[in-house]
Formats: sequence, C-alpha cells, structure tokens
Amino acid sequence: MQTASYWLSLAVWVPIATGLLVLATGKDANAGMARILALLGSIAGLLVTIPLLSGFDNGTSEMQFVEQYSWIERFNINYHLGIDGISVFFILLNSFVTVLVVIAGWKVIEKRVAQYMAAFLIMSGLMNGTFAALDAMLFYVKY
Repeated sequence: MQTASYWLSLAVWVPIATGLLVLATGKDANAGMARILALLGSIAGLLVTIPLLSGFDNGTSEMQFVEQYSWIERFNINYHLGIDGISVFFILLNSFVTVLVVIAGWKVIEKRVAQYMAAFLIMSGLMNGTFAALDAMLFYVKY
C-alpha cells in the first residue's frame, strides 16, 4: 500500500472550491472574471489529476492513493477515497472534459456566466468524488 497522499482530495475539492469562488463573482458585469477563474480552476483541477496517472502502479490490484479519515464515528462513516485501474481514467477524463466545456462555453454562455461555470466546476468535483468514493455513505450522501 502506498504512503498517504492528498491527490484524490485535491481532485475533488479544487474544482468545488473554484466553483464557489466563481459563484462569488456575482452578476454578469463580472462575467470576464468568472470565465478566467473557471478556466484557471479547471486547468488546476486537471493538473492535480496527472500525478494520479503517473504514480499509478499497474502491477497491483489494490486500491491506490487511499485516504481514510473518520467522518461520523458513531455510525462508522468515513471519508474514504481510493482509485483502481478504471477510476483513474474516469477522473482524468472528467477533469479534461471540464477544461473543454469551460473553453466551449466561453462565448456561447452570455447570461448567468458565473452560475453556469460554477455549477459545472462543482459538478466536476462531485463526479471525481463519486469515482473515488470507497465508503457507501460518502458515495450516496456527500456526492
């Protein structure tokens, strides 16, 4: 088993945090800032997934990049993330497509730009969390 790393948490929370930041830009008067922040956030979200692919060991069937923290101890619910051979590609693909969607919506989305970009970034982070969730409650409740 590998040493603890935070790449999976970053793959989940960087797009979500950026989406909330984009949402805070507010009205359409700040659409340019919302677009730029969304693009930077989606690229950052993609960049934090690259170490998952480069550090992935194809020679084992164990879950990799595993993170486990107690979330709700009373019910034995944990923040438990990890990836296998297929979820690593799903996470990488989702993060790549997020960059493409932000670029594709650059001129097409004219109204409520911040809301659109934020919703897409938050959804991207939640999808990464879904692909990496190893705890059933984390999968169903949080994502």
